[in-house]
Amino acid sequence: MKQKNFFVPLPKPVIGMVHLLPLPGSEDYDGNGLTPILERALEEAHTLARGGVDAILIQNTGDLPPSAEGGPETIAYMTAIGAALQREIGVPLGVNILANGAVSALAVAHAIGADFVRIKVYVGAVVGSEGVLQGAAREALEFRRKVGAAQIAIAADVYDRTSAPVGEMPIGVAADLAWRIGHADALVVTGYSVEDTFERMRAVKATVPDAIVLAGGGATAQNVAQFFQICDGVIVGSSVKDSGKFVGKVDATRLAAFMDAANAAREKFSMNTKEHETK
Repeated sequence: MKQKNFFVPLPKPVIGMVHLLPLPGSEDYDGNGLTPILERALEEAHTLARGGVDAILIQNTGDLPPSAEGGPETIAYMTAIGAALQREIGVPLGVNILANGAVSALAVAHAIGADFVRIKVYVGAVVGSEGVLQGAAREALEFRRKVGAAQIAIAADVYDRTSAPVGEMPIGVAADLAWRIGHADALVVTGYSVEDTFERMRAVKATVPDAIVLAGGGATAQNVAQFFQICDGVIVGSSVKDSGKFVGKVDATRLAAFMDAANAAREKFSMNTKEHETK
């Protein structure tokens, strides 16, 4: 029986990204094995945990161009890395395997005891650098049920900025299908710009008001309060890196500035909610 949605009790969560270095099988893998990849992942995860994020999401970001679902070597390495993070980092953990490794991400998450997965193409079909990718909702739900992993939450992207939808299905319709038919636990929305992200999130919220909507990118210390006015949480990566891009390292100073802004916005949101409830 499915447990309570992992995302529900989190008050406007901040989910920090650990962008992994290239893994074996990818074009840019350097051949140096697990150790340097794991050390970098642990360093960044420790920084994120000390900085106060609510959860951490590991992603094989260095595997570019990505395969459609990630190969056995990807699953093996991410399981080893995820297990190490679970032992050392006391923060909830999620798994995302590019480009659309739904079953593979769930397999890794189940093996390491992670709390959630992010699935990039959940319903419909999109065109990306890998070609056409089909929605993976059915396969994901079937596999999750098969292995008895109902406790692993699914955060499903709706029209991620790294691809374009096939056909003219409005984003609100796609969100409704992912939430109502696909039983996603949260919806991830990311536009081509911050304003596009805001517009997309508003459209999703208007169509599926009960859905938990997470912003998949674009949040900074300067605009996170605006994000929290629209969505239910943010996934942050590039803006807390030393380079300001996903290829850099998580920077403690940048992260502290982001979390200060996020916590202030959350406190204000909480106060406004309490005032509204007492009226």
